[in-house]
Amino acid sequence: MTKIRILFYFGLLISNLLAEKKYFQQHVAYEIDVKLNDSAHTLSAFEKIRYNNNSPDTLQYIWFHIWPNAYKNDSTALAKQLLRLGSTRFHYSKDEDRGYIDSLDFSINGSSTNWESHPDWIDVIKVHLLNPLFPGDSIIIETPFFVKLPKIFSRLGHSGKHYEITQWYPKPAVYDKDGWHPMPYLNMGEFYSEFGSFDVRITLPKQYRIMATGDLINSDNELQWLDSLALLGESLLMLDKKSFKKKIKTLKKNKKTSFKKTDDDKLIKSIPKYKTIRFIQDNVHDFAWFADPNWIVNKGELWLQDSLKKVVLWSMYLPKNARTWKRSIEYLHDAGYWYSTFYGDYPYNHITAVDGDMSAGGGMEYPNITVISRSDSEDLLEYVIMHEVGHNWFYGILGNNERDFTWMDEGLNEYSNIRYWEKKYENRNNQIVFQDFVQNTLGIGKNIDIHFFHYLAFAGAGTNKDAQPLNISANATFNSQNYSQNYMRPAVMMRYLQHYIGEEKMDLIMQEFYETWKFRHPSPINFKYFFDKHLDEDVDWFFDNVFDKTTSIDFGIKKRRNKFEIINHGNFNVPFEIAYYNKKGNELVREWYKTDQKVTLYDIPKNCSYATIDPDQFMPDIFRTNNISKKEIETNFIFEKPNYYARDFHLIPWLFSYNSYNGFTPGLSVWNGFLPGYGNNSSIFFIAYDFQNNKPVGSISLIRKDQYFNQFHQSEWSIKISSLEGRSGFNIGFDALKKKPLTKAPLLQINGNIFYHSLIKGAFNPELYASGKYLVGKFNIEKKWIPNVFRDHYLGVLTNVGYEFFKGRIYGGFNYNISKNIKTSGFTSVDAFLNDKNIPIQYNNYLFGSTDPDFNQLVLNRTSTDNHFNILQNTYHGSGIRGIDTDTPRDNTIKPLWVLKIDQSVPYMPGQIFFDFASVLDTKLFSSNYIVIGLKLGPLIIPLYQNWESEKFPNDLNWLSQRIRITTPTINF
Repeated sequence: MTKIRILFYFGLLISNLLAEKKYFQQHVAYEIDVKLNDSAHTLSAFEKIRYNNNSPDTLQYIWFHIWPNAYKNDSTALAKQLLRLGSTRFHYSKDEDRGYIDSLDFSINGSSTNWESHPDWIDVIKVHLLNPLFPGDSIIIETPFFVKLPKIFSRLGHSGKHYEITQWYPKPAVYDKDGWHPMPYLNMGEFYSEFGSFDVRITLPKQYRIMATGDLINSDNELQWLDSLALLGESLLMLDKKSFKKKIKTLKKNKKTSFKKTDDDKLIKSIPKYKTIRFIQDNVHDFAWFADPNWIVNKGELWLQDSLKKVVLWSMYLPKNARTWKRSIEYLHDAGYWYSTFYGDYPYNHITAVDGDMSAGGGMEYPNITVISRSDSEDLLEYVIMHEVGHNWFYGILGNNERDFTWMDEGLNEYSNIRYWEKKYENRNNQIVFQDFVQNTLGIGKNIDIHFFHYLAFAGAGTNKDAQPLNISANATFNSQNYSQNYMRPAVMMRYLQHYIGEEKMDLIMQEFYETWKFRHPSPINFKYFFDKHLDEDVDWFFDNVFDKTTSIDFGIKKRRNKFEIINHGNFNVPFEIAYYNKKGNELVREWYKTDQKVTLYDIPKNCSYATIDPDQFMPDIFRTNNISKKEIETNFIFEKPNYYARDFHLIPWLFSYNSYNGFTPGLSVWNGFLPGYGNNSSIFFIAYDFQNNKPVGSISLIRKDQYFNQFHQSEWSIKISSLEGRSGFNIGFDALKKKPLTKAPLLQINGNIFYHSLIKGAFNPELYASGKYLVGKFNIEKKWIPNVFRDHYLGVLTNVGYEFFKGRIYGGFNYNISKNIKTSGFTSVDAFLNDKNIPIQYNNYLFGSTDPDFNQLVLNRTSTDNHFNILQNTYHGSGIRGIDTDTPRDNTIKPLWVLKIDQSVPYMPGQIFFDFASVLDTKLFSSNYIVIGLKLGPLIIPLYQNWESEKFPNDLNWLSQRIRITTPTINF
């Protein structure tokens, strides 16, 4: 075996060396002069490129990315992707808010040349070379260009006088061993660019603070000015809380500058109307710059470990976000320190974070600099800054193809985020604070940590039938949830692998990977090579399942007399750790195991009472609750990080429950499950006391998801037993969704329910409800089509079956977004009885809504007519028309009832105009017709015309007040 292993690693080494010989990468040296016009929001620029052909191939043309054109019209790949993902903001934008690049005039070595657009993408062009570019040769490519900056829809753009200048210049596509990589700009899907150098001169109005990729050179005045602003920024941090708030309030009011100029501020006065700032940087593959006249400036330093090198830290942020940015220099410092410690020293001279106004997630990374959107807590800001700074290693220095292998930068970086948090915040149990008052004062979710944060996002995908492997192109990703798995799946899996192989071994692998591939373009094969090299076992089981498949880990353990039974419920077989405990809960021993069997029996150690798989929760098992052989009961106030290895129940005081029969019913809601990791079972218990009738009331709901019911995309069973509102009974339900994987539509929704109702006499208005006991079956099937993000339509059939009645409904509807502010929706239904021998009155067809006979909605008053929350009067439920007959609001019939409802939004008008029509289909068609027109403002329904009344229109406020209704939500306990 030893000889075989030596031969294996020798062969691996030889193959890797051969691969290294084949590897090449081009080099691009940029010189760019650009001027910002902040009145017209445009850039005027000239670019000069020295392109070195280091490939073994002769090139006849070069593909260029001109990505500002992604914002030009609705035909771009960006525009199409945004619509596919459900965003209409760019589609509905005005032409003046969009962007483009033009005035291109390419020349090569001083002679003009031709170029042509890509056949599919207007933001990609092919520049033809005048002569073949042979291996080892270089050429000079020059062109002017003009950019109309869009508003910030994605990454490039402006928000007023705030500028985020990214992906803004013509850049050659990558040419590597796989050929050319032309690609359009996308919002969900990042980049792949050639390494090189940048020498960029930026001219802009003097009042702007500016930061960019690269070192600021030949700009002593600018550096002195920034240093003076940093001193002012530092003085803010020295203020007490009250003074700090007062100062920030003052700065927010001042739109022109963040600080009041002093009389002796000669630096600012000496700067001309425009200034030209120069940045240079080598060994990077992108260049971005950001400018804002109102940023507060902070400055710091990072001295790298075991090094004499100093890295300058800059943070620049808007006054409105000053509270959360107070410690931003600390976050930059710690991110630079820990990533350098984990992988290798930061090779550049500054790390900068700027406060942005962007839509590209929480932040966006560029070499040396990152832009951060607003964060609601200091921890969230630190997390985003740390993540984006980390991209200097995973994306910046290790320049993988982000478009095709998103996980290589996002996933490895997210894994590193966990490592950072574990090192820095070990003393506070890795807690991450989203809302300080809620978590640390009220104690709700106080133990939420960085591991749970990632596990929740990972396990939420569970056995999702729309899951996709990670090794696919970003634009082939079905939705944003699948895209997020490029972050979360590698993060939790790499953390597990680190636990399995040991941190020391992981550091060795990652540091050698970094040192070998820095300033180059590694692939997944190159990454895996270092694990094969340094581990004594084959790790195909890990790489194949994590990156090429959608398999999931799910082990369970049970005690079987003198054995522990380990069951592999999942389809991703991994090594697992078991810890054994005595009756007192003291750990006896822990061991690693791996088995290929679905069911494996292990001997129980002496004095062992119970055992836990993955005791420290490193393994990303999608159902953790079956990982322990014995559970204790734990309780938490409202919400806490789940234990998973206990039967934990969350207690919610319920103080404001009310209905007219029970009165106020304060009580307690207890829930278990629902979150990822709990498995398929969840439950809610609600117990309260009815002081009006002196008895307890409440409900019990049990829900079970069927993840492996292959006939459906997802399905769920439920049973609810309740006693409330003068009604006791139960409901057994089944809900299922059927659709093809990786499609949004058509959708087939199936709902089946069996209701048992026992209605107490005197608890209900006898004009609306018949007391007694009823067993009713309800079945609903609905099919929905979604041709695009602008419209959908649906058809359905609903039946209610009782002992001696059969009621059916055929219905359909549509939603159509005509424009940004003009939206139309419609609904129509026909309700009829096929058997009407003995119909409980609550199941009749009601003209003005529904009695909610199966108790699915929040109804405050089913009992009397003496307050403003009467069902079918001041509240609205169901599918009847939204008007009200103040004389006979409870109009009902067993005749067929046809209802048509239209909602129409109108520009510059709040809410929607509605038009409702109803007809009781008697022996004469349309014998009784009802029309109501009105205004819908959120839950408020305001009739303005009712055709059946003598006073059809409002004649005073009293007319309106008697007809205004409120729509109430569905609620379950």
